[in-house]
Amino acid sequence: MGALPPVELMLTIAEPTRLRILNCLAAAPLFVSDLQAVLDLPQPTVSRHLTVLKKARVVRDTPIAQYVLYRLRPEGGPPGRLLQAVLDALGHDEAMRLERHRALDRSRTHGRGRVPSAQGRSAAQHGEPGEDRG
Repeated sequence: MGALPPVELMLTIAEPTRLRILNCLAAAPLFVSDLQAVLDLPQPTVSRHLTVLKKARVVRDTPIAQYVLYRLRPEGGPPGRLLQAVLDALGHDEAMRLERHRALDRSRTHGRGRVPSAQGRSAAQHGEPGEDRG
C-alpha cells in the first residue's frame, strides 16, 4: 500500500483531533498515555485516531514491552512535503506551539521511564497500572 493521494491525505489529517496528535508527534515519539495527558482526551479517542493515522501511513508504531510508541512516519515525495508544510504551519499557531512543547516535555519526563533498560527490562514488563498498548 502506497501513500495516500494528496486530497485523501489532507482529509485524513484535517480532522482536529488527528491534527493535534500529529502536532504532538512532530515534537517527539509518544505513548498513548502521553498523548492522553497532553491532549486531555480519553484513551479510546486517542487510540481510534492513531489507528486512522497508522492506516493512512502517516504514523508508525513500535512495541516496547507492553507499550506502543507512536512516531511520525518519514515520507518522501509530495505526501511528505505536504505533511511537513502542515506541521510547519502549525508551529505558527500559539495554541499548537504550546501543545507541541507540552508533548516534548512529556516525552522527556515520562517517556524514558517506560523504555526498558538492560537492567530494568524484567521489571518494566510487569507494567505501570493504567497503561495500555494504544
